[in-house]
Amino acid sequence: MSHHDPHAPYTLYKMDISYFSGKLEAYLRNKGIAYTTATGDAAALDMLYARTGVKKVPALHSADDLWLFDTTPTIRWLEQRYPDNPATPPDPAQAFLATLIEDYADEWLWRPAMWWRWEPLASRRALGRRIADEVRPPGIPRPLMAWFFPHRQRRTWLWGDGMDQSNAAAVRDLYLQELDFLQAVLAERAYLLGDQPSLADYGYFASMFRHFGNDPDPAEIMRRRAPAVYEWLARMWNAPRTQASTPRWLAADGPHWAALWTRICGDYLPYLSQNAAAWAAGKKRFNARGASLSFNGTLTHHYRVWCLQVLRRAWRELDAEARAQITAQLAPYGGLAALDSGADVDAGLDALYTLPKPPGQHKAGWRITLLGQPRN
Repeated sequence: MSHHDPHAPYTLYKMDISYFSGKLEAYLRNKGIAYTTATGDAAALDMLYARTGVKKVPALHSADDLWLFDTTPTIRWLEQRYPDNPATPPDPAQAFLATLIEDYADEWLWRPAMWWRWEPLASRRALGRRIADEVRPPGIPRPLMAWFFPHRQRRTWLWGDGMDQSNAAAVRDLYLQELDFLQAVLAERAYLLGDQPSLADYGYFASMFRHFGNDPDPAEIMRRRAPAVYEWLARMWNAPRTQASTPRWLAADGPHWAALWTRICGDYLPYLSQNAAAWAAGKKRFNARGASLSFNGTLTHHYRVWCLQVLRRAWRELDAEARAQITAQLAPYGGLAALDSGADVDAGLDALYTLPKPPGQHKAGWRITLLGQPRN
């Protein structure tokens, strides 16, 4: 494929402990897209900001000098450019559900992934030292960086983002609930939606591979509690050798799926809707209220306003038959009221995430230079 492809080989800038780096690299491997890797160290991150205006990994640089970043729009573009071994099911209703699961796994599992990496002391110290070695700017002492990065992550994504003593245990246990769901499904099928990886698999792979499957405490829990999930991680990484020649797509429905759809309909979509309303009202924080989880004083996230906007757009582009099918499937779990109602809010990020882009000339301010961007 690559010798006929003006874009390949790509250079993937990544960190091997990065949530989203693992997701994108698994996709490239499974699709058979030619690429080489480069470590997202401090110098690389500075270069990435200068070229893209975004100081984080993963980022993908094509052979013809185009840039892609953020896994969701990057994979969307790659799916169109490389249609073989599709990650998007051909049925429109199933494709939407796969997209919804991917978004949920990207954005909702971030918080428990941060809990299991940065709350256990042994993990916090080990991962803090490792990240310090990879991203420490020149002149910053290693012990200071090893302390600062975990402190920033805990402050930004946990204790400073609506987690408190009343819900910290529930955040921790979100991981266990996801393991139980995945174990039940993956004990019966190779991948979440059938015989080959889908967008739903890649969404889950991000946290399950680089965080839960590799960090000491959650990895041991996974091996004991959900061995089918542990096996699925290896299968995802080795998918070119394990995919079916004629893929069979299976429904995301049945008794095993009830817990997941209940979380998405009852907690995640209401959170997205409330976040967008808070952003439109100019609020920096809001009290998120879900069916099973609430977060007082959670940060208003601009990016997740765009997540809701993209999901709404995809929902409204479906034909009436597909929408009716999805509505009937999800009605027992709370339905899509939070997705399909309320004022539309334009995040203003469509232009930023319309990919690929030619190299730019961006100059970082002092805050980005010193502190970086916490969404890594």
